[in-house]
Amino acid sequence: MPLTAAAILTALTGAYRLARFDRSGMDVIDRTPEGALASFYAAVVVLPGYALLLAIRLWDQVGDTPLLQVLTVESIAYVVSWTAFPLALHRIALLMGKAERYPGAVAAYNWSSVIQMTVYLPVMVLSATGLLPAFLAEGLVFGVMMAMLTYQWFVLRTALDLSGLAAAALVMVDLFLSATITDFADGLL
Repeated sequence: MPLTAAAILTALTGAYRLARFDRSGMDVIDRTPEGALASFYAAVVVLPGYALLLAIRLWDQVGDTPLLQVLTVESIAYVVSWTAFPLALHRIALLMGKAERYPGAVAAYNWSSVIQMTVYLPVMVLSATGLLPAFLAEGLVFGVMMAMLTYQWFVLRTALDLSGLAAAALVMVDLFLSATITDFADGLL
């Protein structure tokens, strides 16, 4: 069942509150199993920005690779990247005794991706334009990446009611999975 615009805006309001380190953001995110499943619509919202980031990243790398191959590989990688961490998190949440918090964590994690893309995309586009000196562009990208990792840490810590160290470990798991998927997909191009 497609989400309504109002439901999406409500979820994004919660994700925005979490981005401001306001734990009450979890109160407006649908933390039911249905809400967790519906939160994968965030992948559709993020897709145009992701496609632009992908074009920027791969522009000089794909060379003579057929467009159909690039689209196929990167489409599969996109789906895998949206499902790998939630699947891993399911097992981890069970092992940590946090299974009841898992749906809310997935919903918050997925909707937070929209906020992250909203911040990250303009910085990457600006960096790619060459308008800024390289050191400044790299510093800006690094700073935004650190802010996004901190945001993820807060979302996971809040949604699962974890210690800071446990939430940081989950962020590292997510980074590892993302890097592995990206490297594997790039190797197929």
